Amino acid sequence: MEPPPVPLAGELLMLKYYQQIIQEKCRELRLPVKVMSTAVQYYKRFFLRHTSMEFDPGRVMITAIFMATKVEEYFTRASVVAAAFLVTEESVVKQEVALLEGLNFDLVVHSPYRALQGLVQPDQQPALPPLDEGLASAPDALVGEVARSAERALDALMLSDAPLLFGPAQLAAAALRSGCKTRGLRIPNFIARLALRAAARQGDEAPEQLEVPADPAAALTAVLDELDFLGSEGARKVEVEEVKEANVAAREWRTLLKSKDKDGGAGAGGGAKGGAAGDDAARAAKRDAKKAARAAAKAKQEAELLGMPQQQ
Repeated sequence: MEPPPVPLAGELLMLKYYQQIIQEKCRELRLPVKVMSTAVQYYKRFFLRHTSMEFDPGRVMITAIFMATKVEEYFTRASVVAAAFLVTEESVVKQEVALLEGLNFDLVVHSPYRALQGLVQPDQQPALPPLDEGLASAPDALVGEVARSAERALDALMLSDAPLLFGPAQLAAAALRSGCKTRGLRIPNFIARLALRAAARQGDEAPEQLEVPADPAAALTAVLDELDFLGSEGARKVEVEEVKEANVAAREWRTLLKSKDKDGGAGAGGGAKGGAAGDDAARAAKRDAKKAARAAAKAKQEAELLGMPQQQ
């Protein structure tokens, strides 16, 4: 008898819980914020195509962090990541091929944290509206507080669906506006400057393909309002008690699928006894083996292109 499927709400809570751990562990290991951002986005994208009933979300989480350190060129030994999670080095690298396949071997990630850093840089363009008075005269200490608040707002956005729905620049703008709000600063002129710059770029790059809003500032403000809502969802912390039931159900399904795979392999070995059914199972096993070999070869090629040595 098959166990009940994992409820959608439980699945989403469980995935968010593990994304929280990614953020916590990356800070614990003092990894750059770009590594944390990449690991979270790899994790999100992988589970767009798979579920916790197929892959252990905890193991995928560990591999996502390790792969992000390689892609973002921040060398970290597998043993260091393993020690942080009290697992073996094999557990760290075991899911690499599956993760690469789940990402369709597309490893490029644009970090909203980098976009946020760009937003706080001075911008001298006389054609744009002047900076808001509070922002233009803000002391360095206040600017630093705003930047830290914006980073916390961005952390919350990363735990929501926002990175899958909006671009990094939009996430950064929403986080900066949120950071300013927490410090009592209103920045409508700054938002208007961002919107006008974006509209100008759209018109220059592909005017026949991109429709520039009649009021770019209002359009951007509407997007930022939607991101504020997503950020409030992401800010709610998921506790371990909330995901225990879903975690147990997912583990039961993984165990069931694993046992079925083993039974299928045994059946494939007894083709003479199983007749046509056994032959079919043998052919299916052979196809799966070839597919796995191709995937491994593709992963190795991808790793060599990225300069990432494969773990033995």
